[in-house]
Amino acid sequence: GGLMVQAAAFSDKARADKAAAALGASVSKPGKYWLMRLGPFASRAEAEAALAKARAAGYSDARILRAD
Repeated sequence: GGLMVQAAAFSDKARADKAAAALGASVSKPGKYWLMRLGPFASRAEAEAALAKARAAGYSDARILRAD
């Protein structure tokens, strides 16, 4: 389990990779879009800190998700 922070979704892999490198995130494509995520985190506090980091970097729609 654990928690992830989804910072953004991209239609272009190169843009997703560039943004992820700047934030220290990973990129995956479970569906139509490339997702930039931080984590997984074992605690809610760690996830909240990563969420704050993502929002400070300009990703205002970032959110915490379960890493199931």
